[in-house]
Amino acid sequence: MVLSVVGFLLYFLPAFVAFRWGGESRRLVLLVNVLFGATLVGWGVALFLATRRPGPREQTA
Repeated sequence: MVLSVVGFLLYFLPAFVAFRWGGESRRLVLLVNVLFGATLVGWGVALFLATRRPGPREQTA
């Protein structure tokens, strides 16, 4: 049971980070995480999207 909870938390870590930090691409991170998170590459892409800072054109006033 504990292992299942830990696995769930690790699998959705990028989505948790994106929603916690309030990034602009929260929904994209969640979508990538759900669809491709089972692959190491998809999970890494989701984590990258969740932790990147917005560029100058993406920042809102």
